[in-house]
Amino acid sequence: MRKKSKKLWKAFIIFAAAVLVLAGGAGVLFRDELKIVSSIRPLSGADKVYYMETDTDYHFEEFLEAGGAASDSEVSAFLTRQISKGFYQMDVTNEGPACSVVSALDSAGSHVWGRNFDWDGAVPIIVKCTPKEGYASISTCDFKNITDSTQIVPEQFPYKMLAIAALYVPMDGVNEAGLCVADLEVNEGGMLAVDTQKPDLTITTAIRLLLNRAATVEEAVALLGQYDIHASGGISHHIAISDAAGASVSVEFVEGEMVVVDTNCVTNFNLANGDTAAGGESAQQRYLQLCEDYEAAQGVLTGAAVRQALSRVAKTEGEWWTQWSIVYQQDTQTAVYYFYGNYEDGIEISL
Repeated sequence: MRKKSKKLWKAFIIFAAAVLVLAGGAGVLFRDELKIVSSIRPLSGADKVYYMETDTDYHFEEFLEAGGAASDSEVSAFLTRQISKGFYQMDVTNEGPACSVVSALDSAGSHVWGRNFDWDGAVPIIVKCTPKEGYASISTCDFKNITDSTQIVPEQFPYKMLAIAALYVPMDGVNEAGLCVADLEVNEGGMLAVDTQKPDLTITTAIRLLLNRAATVEEAVALLGQYDIHASGGISHHIAISDAAGASVSVEFVEGEMVVVDTNCVTNFNLANGDTAAGGESAQQRYLQLCEDYEAAQGVLTGAAVRQALSRVAKTEGEWWTQWSIVYQQDTQTAVYYFYGNYEDGIEISL
């Protein structure tokens, strides 16, 4: 077990003991948190995949009012204060080097969107969130970004409490207005540190903001422009955003500036630079394959066609491989998940 995991386990013992001592008082102190963790359950049909939902307070508005966060450590500090009440440390990071996104309309004009998340192992948590103000959404978190281990799963009570942090670390998601958002690493260059008078957000907390508040690409871009956006996990990112009308962009961070590029296909390099080879051979091949599928269909793709396109660019060997794929269809407001390269057996989650 890694050193970080040992520290977490010791913290869990202390926390569990504190809850036992507090007994009845803990039910009041952690009322909202206990409601969230009571929803956590494993999903049948895939190994180490979990579901969580919330329609209660998870302090995100307080997070924004406090100025957000410029780093993962600042997000962790906020969660430790607000969710664990200081009883244990909640750590988050954001990593993920090889991902793919494609966005299209079907023959009826309904938005269809697909996304592959590639990494070296994951513990996916599908999170259904219904904020008191804002749009309901489905998002996906990798619990490994919280625990730094694929061996730790959110089944025992202390780990369930840690899983609440997933609300702040979405890798991708879609909301009830049809806005689809995904985080993808940029393999070349780097996001420069920015420090203006604007409040701060990390990439994943920016995704949470968009899922809660934006209905269109235009609204999403305007929201992002109100914040300084910071790298997470020590790596650079861009954000793929699509909406129900078919608008689709990559929001990129180049030389300290936010750049918006119209595109229906995104992998792991900044399209603003116009160099498809910049992210390496794999990113280039996946991008060209998605573009080929999109153009061959003249931009009209069914959900089945998007699933096939994702399967063609899925990574099935090597260090980084496809952990999950999502096909979202606006007409049914459903997201179908395919885990670990299995494109035959999908798990449907409805908004």
